[in-house]
Order: sequence, then structure tokens, then C-alpha cells
Amino acid sequence: MVVINAYQLKRVSFSYDKVEALSIEKLNIRANKITALIGANGSGKSTLLNLLSFLKNTQQGKLQFFSEPFTKKQQHRFIQRISFLSQKPYMLRGSVADNLNLALKFHQQNNKREEQIEEALVQLGIAHLRLKQAKSLSGGEQQKVALARAIITNPEVLLMDEPFSYLDHHSESLLEDFILKYVKNHKKTLIFSTHNRLQGIAIADDVISLVHGKVANSPLINLFQGTVKNQIFDTGKIKILLKVNDKDYQHISIDPHEIILSVTAMVSNLQNQYQGRVTAIIAEGGKIRISILAGELFQVMLSIQAFNEMKVSLDDLLWVSFQANSVHIF
Repeated sequence: MVVINAYQLKRVSFSYDKVEALSIEKLNIRANKITALIGANGSGKSTLLNLLSFLKNTQQGKLQFFSEPFTKKQQHRFIQRISFLSQKPYMLRGSVADNLNLALKFHQQNNKREEQIEEALVQLGIAHLRLKQAKSLSGGEQQKVALARAIITNPEVLLMDEPFSYLDHHSESLLEDFILKYVKNHKKTLIFSTHNRLQGIAIADDVISLVHGKVANSPLINLFQGTVKNQIFDTGKIKILLKVNDKDYQHISIDPHEIILSVTAMVSNLQNQYQGRVTAIIAEGGKIRISILAGELFQVMLSIQAFNEMKVSLDDLLWVSFQANSVHIF
């Protein structure tokens, strides 16, 4: 199957006052998929989103948008194909309908505006806010209006900067559901940043981990610190077999999708097996996250079907198993 990339970056870098904020050797972001940018504050997530939105220009390197090289001449045309939802959306003067109408005007979409406005408001369940003054709305209502304003132009790419930061649990669930349905139903590309790594992994098709402005070959989940000796990584609580033996590594992580849970120890080629107790069960993005204390605290992602088949409950004893080549070392 041919993979279509929305973005291709090669040797891209960006600095603020000579302080490097982003340095990416090579990165492809698939089209028509959900991609999560995960990492701590200051890791470069917002800078990368600004480059992908073409609000900032790369200082070095090459950036392609759907296989077209980015140039200043193409900048406006590329921006017209993207919507960017900032972390703290700004409401323009006037009503909610006025805000959406101005977005259509900016993108030079002059036909059937009233129908488009109504459709966007209904999609997000805020049709009753149509004539309200946008700046008088609550924070949660303003975010929904900003999202309606972002999708009303039918962009090829929707970028979202920390969209879950100020939401309560109910609003988080609604937004997760919107993201999943939006990409599936409209065949669009959606990229969002989050400091919640587990949430990113639960929702996204692809996850990009950023550490100090660089792409890390690690999901940054089940992240443990320790020392290496004779191909064994010792966290101080458990010992984990690695596929390599390099004493320079001090951190490991294990993708929560690559961990197998079982009621009894498995007779297989899985080199790492630890028994532990279930400490938390949380629904996230259509999946179930299970926390298991087995010397270290492991996070495991299961489909709802797999979870129901296992019939897992709090305080159950389970075995955590994974292969040595599932361990990311750095």
C-alpha cells in the first residue's frame, strides 16, 4: 500500500535567540491519520506545530507539504489548506456566527455560508450559541467555537496545540470522540500536541516523541532509569533483559501496546516476565489503560474487546510480559 505523507521534514532546525528549540534529522507525518506530538514542556511541540502551520519558517532544512516543497511563494496557499487551533483560542468581536463567517471570508469561501455555519455548530453541539457574543462565552464554550471555526473551512490538515489542557473529564471524552470521528468520517489529517503521553498513545495512529527538540525513538511510556551490565538493565527494583549491551544507556521505555498481560506466567520466547497487581483501570480514547505494579509501575493498553475477554479487576494479580527487542534504550 502506498503511504501518502502530509509532511516530510529533512534536517529541519529552528532556534530562538540562538538557542536551539528544534533539530529534526528526518520525519514523515502520514496523511489522513491522527498523529500525537508528545513530550514535556519545552520539548519543541509548539515550535513544530508552528512550522507545520507555516506560521514560522524553517531556518534550515527542507519541509514538504503533500510532496510540494515549501517556499515563501507557496506559504499563503499552504496556509489556506490548514486550520490551527491554538491552546488558548482568541475570540473575535461579534457573535459566534460572525466568528465562523469571518473564517469563511478569510479562506474566500463565499458560497452557502449559512449552511456551513449551521453544520459546524450542530456537529459540535453548540447551535444554541449561534447569536451569543463570542467573548462572553465560558472557556469551554469558546474552545468549542474555536474548533467549529477551525473545521468550517474544511481544511486538509487540522493542527491542535494542547487541546485537552483546560478540559474537565467529560469534555475530554467528547473531544477524544470528536477527533476519532473527524478523521475517520472526513479522511483528514489531524495533528495534536499533548504532555499526556498515555492519552496521545490511546488516541493517535502515530506518535512522535520529542525530547529537547529532537525526535526520540521511544514512546516515553513505561520510562525507567537505571544501569546496564551484561545485557541486563537494572532499575533498582527489577532487572530487564535487553537486545544490546551498552553501558552508556541510562534510560529505557517499553511501548504499552507491546506488553502482554496474562493470568499465569507464559511459556514462550518472551524474555521479560514479572508478576504484579492491578492498581488502576482507565478508559482512554476507545482503549483501556491498565496500571500494574510489578516492581516498577507498568502501563498497558488493551482494546475494549481484549479487556472484556480478560475480565480484569482492581487488585488482580497478572503477569506482565514483553520481548527484549520491545525495550527502547537511550
